[in-house]
Amino acid sequence: MARKSTIKPSGTKQWLPMFGEFISHLTIDSKETGIAKLKPYDSQRLFLENIAQGLDADVRFFINLKARQLGMSTISLALDLFWLFVHPGMQGALITDTEDNKEVFRNTIERYLEGLPRHYKVGIKKHNRALLALENGSVLQYLVAGARGSKNLGTSRGLNFLHCTEVAKWGDETNIDSLMAALAQTHPNRLYIFESTANGINHFWEMWNNAQGDPETQKAFFIGWWANETYRIERRDPRFDKFMQDDATLEEKDKAAIVQEKYGWTVTAEQLCWYRWQTATRSVGEGSMEQEFPWHELEAFVETGNAFFPAKVLTADLKRVLDPKAPKFEGYRYLLGDQFTQTELDVMKLDPVKYAPQAELRLWHRPVPHGRYVIGVDPAYGRTDWGDSHCISVWRCYADKLVQVAEYDTPDPETYQVIWVLGHLAGNYRDCMINMEINGPGAVVMNGLRNLKAQMMAQANQKGIPTAPKDFVDALTCARWYLYHRPDSMGSGFIYNWKTDANNKLQVMNELRDTYMLRNIRINSGPLLRQMETIRQEGGDIAAYGKRKDDRVFAAAFAHKAWVEWVRTPMMHAGLTYARVSEEEAKLERQPDAPSDTFVGGIIRKNFEDAAASRRDRAYNDRFNRRF
Repeated sequence: MARKSTIKPSGTKQWLPMFGEFISHLTIDSKETGIAKLKPYDSQRLFLENIAQGLDADVRFFINLKARQLGMSTISLALDLFWLFVHPGMQGALITDTEDNKEVFRNTIERYLEGLPRHYKVGIKKHNRALLALENGSVLQYLVAGARGSKNLGTSRGLNFLHCTEVAKWGDETNIDSLMAALAQTHPNRLYIFESTANGINHFWEMWNNAQGDPETQKAFFIGWWANETYRIERRDPRFDKFMQDDATLEEKDKAAIVQEKYGWTVTAEQLCWYRWQTATRSVGEGSMEQEFPWHELEAFVETGNAFFPAKVLTADLKRVLDPKAPKFEGYRYLLGDQFTQTELDVMKLDPVKYAPQAELRLWHRPVPHGRYVIGVDPAYGRTDWGDSHCISVWRCYADKLVQVAEYDTPDPETYQVIWVLGHLAGNYRDCMINMEINGPGAVVMNGLRNLKAQMMAQANQKGIPTAPKDFVDALTCARWYLYHRPDSMGSGFIYNWKTDANNKLQVMNELRDTYMLRNIRINSGPLLRQMETIRQEGGDIAAYGKRKDDRVFAAAFAHKAWVEWVRTPMMHAGLTYARVSEEEAKLERQPDAPSDTFVGGIIRKNFEDAAASRRDRAYNDRFNRRF
């Protein structure tokens, strides 16, 4: 006869006290205390609180980024057993990175089962190296992802419970793709937990970022080294005086402030002493300490070695962009018809999206009539065979700064769509220069935009044909192509746009990095910053790690190149710095009826109208005598 547990199912808001009673009967092999009853550390309590908060919000998909040796496996294995006991008929899997770890975890579950009082247990039908089958119908399979990856992980298995550990050490994303296809989407008791330390820029990094961008269905939470109360050195310990002779450094204070602000946790002097001792005595460098014992989530994925953009600057910018108090972008999708004239031309009327991952167009600043802009375009499959996204990056120019105002990115491969979107953005951000990668479909986009303008101008004179507004056609005329000239060439020849090769890639990317390190470029796009984290320099090549996407980075680099070579110098001569223009625009906003000969009006009347005769325009008129 099947034995029934006295543990009764309950709603998500009631399960945590019940779980606390359950784990009080579990016995573990603790490295600190030996064989003992399971008493959760602070780090383990934080883990459970985050799971409980998510379940209360009906979130069933959890990504836990953690430091090393926090006891996450110990507490999560207990949760595995509890969840299958409480919810009959669950079809679950415990997936580890190695066969050895699978055996360690299976033995831990075996000890849990042996130590439970009889009235807490559910009858066991089978327990071997492959699975745990309970008499209430619940099953927990033991699977190994492996370091080399497995394309069949989860195949032919319908799962509604999942615990995946050390995901960052799995082979590759093919594991994840196969597994996701096996997961139930609507089961009322489904629960999926992925927990891991960081291991550089990899598939777990992508899962973490995706979860942060989808808080409605996923919960991403971080638990740092400071949450383990054993990571401390008491003041009476001789090591305390040795490693705490100096006050906290500015960097340590900054990190502790982030921990306090973001997680509500105060790092003590005893904990800081432990961290300094670990850093000084470990055989690895500081970079590995940041990965294995990170202070905060933005530090966890920092890699040593050949990262192209400075990690500390990226961390600061990500903190700014991801701050809940930071200004949010407006997210839109383009609803493209069969003709360009059926596409909404007013940015206000683009289809707004509710969730950030749905946004094709991210808009931070709307077009300003007197603004100068540069637009970088990286078409799909322009530089690499796996670069399958179109990206259009729009920036406002000043004499001393470049500010991101809009970004369009889509995996849709249709070339005509990027032509229309580029035409739309260039028409709205009127005084602009476009720099586009013309490898691959770039030349098609370039010719398509020319033909689009000619088509609209021809249709404007025909009756009964819907056309774009005349002012839009005129605005599109203001857009110019970037002119490329080899820096080592003595001749006067120019070509339109940008064609990436091994040499000029180094040039354009190093120029972007220099401006970024000098803090003369303001990036507003979180996805762009995330891609910048993946950029690596291997010898003479600069690209995203592995086959990850870098379209946003190169689109930004092309826009930056146009600003450096053609736009910045005339604005410097006119004194149009960021501070000066911002001050005058603020004055104009306070005086909406100000006359047109104010400073900003003067920009429209003089600087940008006279720019038609400036050296940037003479380069076009003298050498080509035409615009696109």
